[in-house]
Amino acid sequence: MANTVDISSLQESAIRLQKDLKLLPFFIFKEVLGGHGITMWPGIQNKHVLTTFLRKQGILEPYVAGAVNNKNVGKAVEEELEVYLGYASVKDNIQNYKTISIGPDVLLGKNKSKNHPWQQVMLSSIVKTFGEDILDALFPAARDVEDLSPLGVFDGYDTIIDAKILSGAIAEGENNYYETDAFTNENTYEQLLEFWRSRHPHLKKANTLLLVPDHIGNYYDDNFFTVHKYRAEKDDYKRTLLEGSEGRCRIVRSNIMGTGDRIMLIVNGLLHFGFDTNGDESFVQVRTPYEDPNMIQFWIQSSMGCRIASVHEKLFSVNNGTPTAVQLSGDYS
Repeated sequence: MANTVDISSLQESAIRLQKDLKLLPFFIFKEVLGGHGITMWPGIQNKHVLTTFLRKQGILEPYVAGAVNNKNVGKAVEEELEVYLGYASVKDNIQNYKTISIGPDVLLGKNKSKNHPWQQVMLSSIVKTFGEDILDALFPAARDVEDLSPLGVFDGYDTIIDAKILSGAIAEGENNYYETDAFTNENTYEQLLEFWRSRHPHLKKANTLLLVPDHIGNYYDDNFFTVHKYRAEKDDYKRTLLEGSEGRCRIVRSNIMGTGDRIMLIVNGLLHFGFDTNGDESFVQVRTPYEDPNMIQFWIQSSMGCRIASVHEKLFSVNNGTPTAVQLSGDYS
């Protein structure tokens, strides 16, 4: 007699675990985004436009009767946060999720069936990898529908910076771009401090984060120890106080920035990560869209995107380094 393929048990597991599955990416994001000073912007359906009013300096002048000069007080600058739909589709065989009977129960006449332990493992693994893929893409991603990888879904922070360098919005003349030499374990402490000291007075007065790739953070540690003969202390996010910054700047050692030599100085919260908000629909869906009824599909999707709220010299600065992407999600390629 032919067996009827039943995926209801797997679907029920997905529904029962929806709350935990929806929260899982936030647990993955929380420490990383918080440590990088990245704020989350939920509920964006298409795009969000942030308008910043920049005041012009030097409107005061001596009064001379009959010679009044009218001046502009400032200008509005808009920064868009556009989200793009990304998805993950995982194909598997339903036979891997059949219920099993435990021997002693059968012997006792109970014939009690148990859900296959792979159900929860598979569902949580899909969500965890989905979240890690997003973290891998935050900096190097460049929107490209021909790139069938996490890096093709949206424009990451490095891509946004590259575009603004090309347009001239980030430049030495704007005082938000700074030339550094190659970083080594003999000069990184001095270079990072000089970078901070050379920035706009308002940026130096603010509580700032200096984002650096992980290996540059290690160079800083070695150079700092050579100079001071003791190790720099780290906070709960593994951030180090930049010695000489009067306690205002913390170094963020980032593994999601890759292995290049781009560094950036920002006020906390300047980097935005936007996404749509899931309603009542299932976060992870289990479906059977294939001709072979034994083949099932796990489907997860979300719209997401990045924004730098402003690249004004009072809030932001970057060096001339080149970013190099590295992917860390999952356990193997």
